[in-house]
Amino acid sequence: MPEFCGRTHGIQKAPIQELLMEAKIPEDVISLGQGVPFFGPPEEAISAASDALNEGYGYTEDIGTFGLRKAIAKKLLRQNHIHADPERNIMVTAGGNQAFINALMAITNIGDDVVILSPYYFNHFMAIKLVGCNPIVVETDENYLPQIEEIFEAVTPHTKAIVTISPNNPTGAVYSKHVLEEINKFCSDMNIYHISDEVYEQFVFKGIHQSPASFDKNIEHTISIFSFSKSFGMPGYRIGYLVLPSFLYNEILKVQDTIGICAPTISQYAAEAVLNSCPSYAKSFLPAMEKVRNIFIEGMDMECINMPVTHGSFYFFIKLHTNKPSWEIAKVLIEKYGVITIPGNVFGSSYPSIRISYGNLDEEQAEEGVKRLAKGLKKILK
Repeated sequence: MPEFCGRTHGIQKAPIQELLMEAKIPEDVISLGQGVPFFGPPEEAISAASDALNEGYGYTEDIGTFGLRKAIAKKLLRQNHIHADPERNIMVTAGGNQAFINALMAITNIGDDVVILSPYYFNHFMAIKLVGCNPIVVETDENYLPQIEEIFEAVTPHTKAIVTISPNNPTGAVYSKHVLEEINKFCSDMNIYHISDEVYEQFVFKGIHQSPASFDKNIEHTISIFSFSKSFGMPGYRIGYLVLPSFLYNEILKVQDTIGICAPTISQYAAEAVLNSCPSYAKSFLPAMEKVRNIFIEGMDMECINMPVTHGSFYFFIKLHTNKPSWEIAKVLIEKYGVITIPGNVFGSSYPSIRISYGNLDEEQAEEGVKRLAKGLKKILK
């Protein structure tokens, strides 16, 4: 057997899957793990997908159907204040993760640096390693907000991009207009890219969502990532999109064609339908989600932890007052207390921590989940 030495060597296993395979999961477990919303797709998506079954079995253009790209352009202008040409600035992808790695492969060479903020989204870290680049990790402050000067100091002649996620996964932090504008201007001045992941754009409970490309009027150095998975309850449809500088279009298209040709055809028809009929679909579910969110805010007021109350996505990132490893704590919470959380070390956390996701719960499930989590942490951390 040949010695294994491929590019995946040294990259962590898919962490959520690894944890669930390793732990003995009770039948009545409550999941605060994977980040999915409690609602499914709009009827318009289901109807359009059903209609497309009879004719949507072929490839579309690699960049996506024109109808969908045109609908995306209208949404970007209306909601994000981004002026994007559907022929030059928009590419439909099989989800946000494909959008991210498409961009990385086009803008970097092996050995380049990409700055990310910790706690980071582990798939970003893995993608940067997978393309042969170096993730340069910069810590956020005590409330998980960017420390601008530390970010700027981390940039070297080898840096190709700074990555921001707002609203944030895994912390729920929402970055201010000032912070994002400062980072975006710095990227322009340094002739590097600002990659902005905006998958959770619809989930803001205080403040507003700001798209960095709105500062970059001609879309010259900003690459934006969006998805239908969260905002439209369509994770299994695998549909997202990139907003990119026009001069990168053909380069990213090479990656798109090689990796997947085009996003799923049926999903593209579904995505076009929802953008044309209910572009702010997730907003109607925020009041119900906020009730669940408040259950966690009230129920996790404990001395043995520190849970900064952030204002976006549907996550809280909890700091644990212990020296015990996060992974083992998460396993015990599953096996003995029947609640799934994700250990903070997989997000690059330098301290014991866990991420909780509350987006998939109703109030009754949230009450039980908080009860189990609080009981477990008090026992484990005493």
